[in-house]
Amino acid sequence: MMSAERPTIVDRPRTLLLLGALAFAIVCQFALALTLGPLSGEERARWSVTLFVCIGLSVSTATVLFAVYRLRAHAIGKGVLLAIMAAGLLMRLPYFGAGPMIEDDHFRYRLDGAITAHGLNPYKVAPKTFSEGTAPPAYAAVGAEGLSTIAGINFPELRTIYPGVAQLHFAVAYIIKPWSLDGLRAVILFCEIATALLGLRLLILLGLQHQWLALLWCNPLAAFSLTGQVHIDAALGPFLLIAVLAAMRTRGMLAGAAIGAAIGVKLWPVMLVPILLRALDPRRWTQIAFLTAVGAVALIACAPLLIASVTENSGLTAYAGGWQMNNMPYEWVSYAAYQLTDGPKLEPYLRAAAVLICAGLAVGLARTPVIDGRDLIRRLALVAAAVFYLSPAQFPWYASWFLPFAALTRNWALLVATAALPSYFLFFPLAGTANGDLFPFWLSGLHLLPVIAVLLAQRPWRILPR
Repeated sequence: MMSAERPTIVDRPRTLLLLGALAFAIVCQFALALTLGPLSGEERARWSVTLFVCIGLSVSTATVLFAVYRLRAHAIGKGVLLAIMAAGLLMRLPYFGAGPMIEDDHFRYRLDGAITAHGLNPYKVAPKTFSEGTAPPAYAAVGAEGLSTIAGINFPELRTIYPGVAQLHFAVAYIIKPWSLDGLRAVILFCEIATALLGLRLLILLGLQHQWLALLWCNPLAAFSLTGQVHIDAALGPFLLIAVLAAMRTRGMLAGAAIGAAIGVKLWPVMLVPILLRALDPRRWTQIAFLTAVGAVALIACAPLLIASVTENSGLTAYAGGWQMNNMPYEWVSYAAYQLTDGPKLEPYLRAAAVLICAGLAVGLARTPVIDGRDLIRRLALVAAAVFYLSPAQFPWYASWFLPFAALTRNWALLVATAALPSYFLFFPLAGTANGDLFPFWLSGLHLLPVIAVLLAQRPWRILPR
């Protein structure tokens, strides 16, 4: 499953352009961390702050993408590769010791980590039970030290939505430093480093140019959204790329365990199972080992969450049934369905349709033999992107679902999305105002524009498996 590119000689001016772009991206990350860290939640929602975030992330991301694109036909030396690796690390370090950036998911992560680290069931109680004094004694004792953290949890009436592998990451963060944002950032940074190293391993194995690593490791949106804002989606990267490497080597059990662990972080990687199964050795025992490992690991990781989802105040049920954000086409379709039926009667069918379309795409892409490693990754990128773009919620950190695959295949339509997704932060100054509907029905479509532009500029068959 190996293929090779044949780069030309080193181009000094374009190499300097890349190094300049990386330096600019580092400066932007420091500016974001130093500006946002000391602010309160209300201050971070001001127009001046959100515009600074949007412009800083969009311009720095576009600059890095442009510099890498300009260097696409040229070789780089080991020194430049080391500079890329150092730049990605420097883009993330300023967030340690800083306060929250904008989002508040980390509050629930910290509570879940404390509960899990003490050997308790994180799906048993909702955060509001701590403030109401109705939490069971063992839970109340754990939460006593983190009441200020618990008070910041959004939707405190809902129990946690995160599967077992995500909970293990939260518990490790708690062990590193209890109730700490930096403990979580250390875990997320480790996941991002692991993703970058596995991505570099795949570049070498596939004979691809090393500068493509910058598309993944030095992406400013990823640095801000994952380590900066602390989102567990970073834990998907290592498992997804281990599954790819194992499938390329026809190691069915390892590939299955890895994708099962990815499902244990977020449920959507189950959509990748048909393509990975197709990529394995057709011998029956290899595929049985893969499916057995997927089923066993995913069941262990997700069974407690799925069992809790059929009870009252389930976060998973609430998310699946009503969450929608930053997806303008879905907002309009959902609104039209609401008007037609005078209520949300069609909403479950819209969400089910999105799932079925993604599943159908995955099965369809698995019908033909996988040619090589690039073909495998290209197919996985299409499914991951479909899950993202059909999801009712399209948060910027969800781009980490497809970013490793997009970087390895240089899918520029998906890569430019990371330069436009910072428009999401325009939601905050508009939320709760008379112009609140301006974001979901209009401004949330801004991040689609460059993607559409690149797709129109490309020949359609260039983004499809060959």
